[in-house]
Amino acid sequence: MNRTTLFALLKIIFSFLLIINKLETYAFLRAGCFGKPEKCLLIEKFPIFAIQFSVMKNIILTFILVAVFFGAQAQEKSYNVTCIAFYNLENLFDTINDPNINDEEFLPEGSNRWTGDKYLEKLGHMADVITQIGDEHIKGGPVCIGVSEVENISALTDLANQPKMKASGYVPILIEGPDRRGVDVGFLYRKDLFTLVNATSHRLVVADQPNFRTRDQLLVKGIILGDTVHFIVNHWPSRSGGEKRSAPMRAATAQLARTTVDSIMAVNPNAKIFIMGDLNDNPTNASVYKVLKAARDKETAINITGLYNPMYNMFKVQGIGSNAYRDSWSLFDQIIVSKGLLGDDKSTLKLYKTLIFNRNFLKQTEGAFAGYPFRTYVGGQYQGGYSDHFPAYMFLIKEK
Repeated sequence: MNRTTLFALLKIIFSFLLIINKLETYAFLRAGCFGKPEKCLLIEKFPIFAIQFSVMKNIILTFILVAVFFGAQAQEKSYNVTCIAFYNLENLFDTINDPNINDEEFLPEGSNRWTGDKYLEKLGHMADVITQIGDEHIKGGPVCIGVSEVENISALTDLANQPKMKASGYVPILIEGPDRRGVDVGFLYRKDLFTLVNATSHRLVVADQPNFRTRDQLLVKGIILGDTVHFIVNHWPSRSGGEKRSAPMRAATAQLARTTVDSIMAVNPNAKIFIMGDLNDNPTNASVYKVLKAARDKETAINITGLYNPMYNMFKVQGIGSNAYRDSWSLFDQIIVSKGLLGDDKSTLKLYKTLIFNRNFLKQTEGAFAGYPFRTYVGGQYQGGYSDHFPAYMFLIKEK
């Protein structure tokens, strides 16, 4: 019961008590015995009459005392709400040639004619999206956001320096990995809302395929609202060559992420861990559901696997997707949480809600791909859009 409801109830009770008192006074006056109960014919003839009034008043007064006591004890709780997110930025390359990677198509003289103007427009678009994510509860963008398909720390720094991003105080983190295209995962955090502890990268090594190279996984440890949190940012191997043929590489990448989770939980079984990224698999695929062991329900996560995927039912039941291909929606962009973020005890950070950021300005508005993500390029033609993926984001709550 909150204060407003309690005060309204007390007002009604006191009004009712006043009416009872007036009725009692009127009855005794009519009987000519007000102030003289020993000579009252009303009581003499109907003794239950006086008893009923007395009992009723006692009940009401008792109820008032109980309501006041419990109302004082049950103050309305208030919460801090915060937001985290993941976004595949789709080829955020600068315009400078790096001889160590395959970035030729994203150069001014390359096949995409990737000029400075296009690069700046792309940066502006990404900043527009990021700083609107989660604005239902938090302004200026998520407290932190994992990103993928970024060429280097220079490009991510350019994004952090966009006026809207800079106003929110975003700081970039990126550790170069071995991907042949030269794209990496990264992390941006708001320095006034997130305290960085450390950041490390974890590389997938496949024993029987020494030439296989993919994006490193970025592990970021920090503090949000006084709680220590861990983020594992992923971009798993693509489905190039076919889903079935490429599945073993995603399974191996899932196992790498699971190993990181287990190492953190070995120190603290209730650690607050977020596995986020473009997994190139859906929540229902074996790499996510069986290898990573991201359970579809909270009970299994708490008692068995340690990880919960709130996006399983979003995809399987609600049909929500973050990217589309050949008239089929997928939910590759996921945020998975550890059991330490579940439960009813809101004195520490807990999962509140998970969503896909798919507002209309991010969608293709016409043609065969209406409703699909509005991309930067389609079929080699510059569209001036955003990305081929919608961002995923999550609200967390904690008692004040």
